[in-house]
Amino acid sequence: MSKTIDVLLDAFEHEAKQARVVIAAIGNTDMAYSPQEGMRTLEELANHLAQIPLLDPVMYAKEIADVEQARAREKELHRQDIDGFLAVLDEGIQAVKQRFTGMTEREFFAKTLKPFYEKTEKNWAYYMPEFISHIAMHKMQLWMYLKLAGVKVDMMTYYGVVSDS
Repeated sequence: MSKTIDVLLDAFEHEAKQARVVIAAIGNTDMAYSPQEGMRTLEELANHLAQIPLLDPVMYAKEIADVEQARAREKELHRQDIDGFLAVLDEGIQAVKQRFTGMTEREFFAKTLKPFYEKTEKNWAYYMPEFISHIAMHKMQLWMYLKLAGVKVDMMTYYGVVSDS
């Protein structure tokens, strides 16, 4: 029987691999592209998506104390091209796997997590689906940016299927 953490870790890896395909689909698209004034640029959005696995867990675990530290870390991780985005994402995937591999069910369900923006402590069973959803949301947003920018992406791209063409 699988442990809860193993099931969620598999779901995380699946979602992250799909996000990787969508990031790679950026191709030669203008990184300054934004669908509308006031929205993130393509570069900002790709950075945000790539950084989620590195940033979300450390915020939940109280390893980032406030919004200023979070912004400083985002700035350190900022990249300007696809290879950079993918390198940050891959680093995050490895960090998540390292954090959760070998974690006991007791540790996973212990209410010891409280990011700087929360009032009550929660557990990894709460936050892990939260950051998987965070990846999924911004994966779809990036996919939509690409679609609006005229990039030939389809639902196969969204679901992480690399086309031969």
